[in-house]
Amino acid sequence: MSRPSPVRMLRATRVGVLLLASLLAGSARATPPPRDVALRAALDAVLACERPDGGWSYTCTPSPDGAVTKIVVRAQQVAALLGIAPWDLLVIRSPGTPAGGLVLLEGWRRTGDERDLAGARRAGDALVATQLASGGWASEMPVYGTRLARWFRWLNRWTALDDDVTSGAARFLIELWAATGEPAYRASAERAFDLLREAQLDGGAWPLTLREPRWLRVVSPSFEDLPSTNDAATAGPILALLEGARLLGRDDLRAAAMRGGDWLLRAQGAAPQPAWAQQYSEDGTPAPGRRFEPAGYASWETREMLSALLVLARATGEQRYRDAVGPGAAWLARSAIAPNCWARLYEPGSNAPLYVARDGRRVASADEAKRPYKWTGDYGIPALLARLERDAARPSDGAARSSGTDAAAARPPERLFGDAGHCPQEAPHADEAAELPGEPANPRARIARAARILAADPGPQSWN
Repeated sequence: MSRPSPVRMLRATRVGVLLLASLLAGSARATPPPRDVALRAALDAVLACERPDGGWSYTCTPSPDGAVTKIVVRAQQVAALLGIAPWDLLVIRSPGTPAGGLVLLEGWRRTGDERDLAGARRAGDALVATQLASGGWASEMPVYGTRLARWFRWLNRWTALDDDVTSGAARFLIELWAATGEPAYRASAERAFDLLREAQLDGGAWPLTLREPRWLRVVSPSFEDLPSTNDAATAGPILALLEGARLLGRDDLRAAAMRGGDWLLRAQGAAPQPAWAQQYSEDGTPAPGRRFEPAGYASWETREMLSALLVLARATGEQRYRDAVGPGAAWLARSAIAPNCWARLYEPGSNAPLYVARDGRRVASADEAKRPYKWTGDYGIPALLARLERDAARPSDGAARSSGTDAAAARPPERLFGDAGHCPQEAPHADEAAELPGEPANPRARIARAARILAADPGPQSWN
């Protein structure tokens, strides 16, 4: 038997090598990295809970269940008495419909999966359809399909400026316009930006709500009309206005954001508590909010304000915003009540944790305090402190910047507005940021989880 020629043997070897390389490449494509698998699963879970007409409720089966705002709760009671067909509840407060839309939009940018963009567009269409005459949104909105219930348009007089409601919707819609070019998204976002500018207080901060008609603020004063940082008030509008300024080239939006940042600098507490309270009086001093929210310095809100100042510093190049971050971060670092665990509120002067019962009585522990309320958590503070530590250790030329999957996996989780996390030594809260075994599927927990996975990759967009 004749032997193959050396040329034929070389050709056969080359073919074998190419075939093996092709098989290996196909195998690599068929088995994505673990982080990509986790991200796809998280995005699919968010999509699985989206309403057919866009947006998210408190449950994965759209219903009126879970409402907490007084106007919706009372309407449900009346509807039950009259036998009126219930509506779906479109949840806007974070992690809600705007946050879910932002997650899917960023997921589409990362993966190119058109299902994510389609889901984001459905959420955007729902927000456009439910926008109030004020230009903003409420925390919870009763809808039939994409139509806002008529009684809500007639009776509701509150536009939410906290919980990243109007600010989150504006930020999402302007990014969705930038991605799709759809004029309706831009028009809706610009109405919301104009509202945020109008609602900004003379000192630069934002209140919790915009109440209409305006004479309500005179005949029935409320702490909700006063300067606030509670539940992302002031921080949310600053971030939204900066994004609008970036994408629309509007200097007036940037100027309004800077006015908000300058108020934060003035409101920051003096040493040894260079932090922020949840609520302020007209003269800029810490004040109580609801009965169970005494005047005190707030760890979660302080982290959110510091994050906003960092974004403001990057966007404007103004060093004064960054200068306030170090003292605030140092206060957070020394105020932990356990490793990676903080109380929500601290007493002015003593810096002792504050826990309060529903009736306003101070109690000894979070277990005795008013529920449900996030009295303890990590609040995204470990992620902020780790980020500042990395920045401080980074050479000026940035050559030693850490990156890669291993480094990202080791980072503490970045958290959306509304995602409190929980202390490592405690069980997760049965709330919107923790989808617990045996509990019904939770859309808001799924949105928060997808956001944490996206933010864990190097070079993420700022979720807060």
